[in-house]
Amino acid sequence: MTRKFLLIPWAIAIALAILGPNQPFSSRFLLDFLTYNTDAYEGYALSLFSILGVFPLALFPLLWSEVNQLKPNPLLPAISSFFVGGFLLAPYLAFARQSPYPTPVKPLPTRIFGVILLIVTIGLFIAAANTGDVATYWSYVENNQFVRTMTVDFFLLASIQITLMNRDAKRYKMSLWPLPYIPLFGLLFWLIIRHQKPFNEAPQKRNVANFTVKH
Repeated sequence: MTRKFLLIPWAIAIALAILGPNQPFSSRFLLDFLTYNTDAYEGYALSLFSILGVFPLALFPLLWSEVNQLKPNPLLPAISSFFVGGFLLAPYLAFARQSPYPTPVKPLPTRIFGVILLIVTIGLFIAAANTGDVATYWSYVENNQFVRTMTVDFFLLASIQITLMNRDAKRYKMSLWPLPYIPLFGLLFWLIIRHQKPFNEAPQKRNVANFTVKH
């Protein structure tokens, strides 16, 4: 997936998040979402809120591997994704410059990390299925900007996942299909099976001292 293509889901996500009616929640809605208060809100929206915290965590190891690949440094956009989701990360990836001589960085250990995030994600899906109501959730999407923004942000992060996983696959000289196209779960499974030593994409530098001119 060409990085510039991320501008398409990014623009669509912004438009969908802004357009439409907005019936604000109560003033303490953030506390209710943080504490998973099912007495105040339905479970699908509450679980999605928590999943949008898991998704940036799962993307972080892949962005770490881009430190010497993309300029400017991707760690600031990576950290911002914990607060604004993919809305800053997508345009960063679209316009970041590829380093002409990328040097690999030691990958972060992801096996146990991936297992933990997978367990948390499965738990959130189970909680949503037990406490959620599809009709109520959809009414939130239609009438509340906060839930609508969370919903489109999930799909924006899924688009970012495709881009980063395909780039990671090139470093490992592997085909990850269909994992990049399975939102979040494909990424978590990749973190669990990910190799420890990525392929070095950097071209070998010539050793001038050993270079001799043949006559």
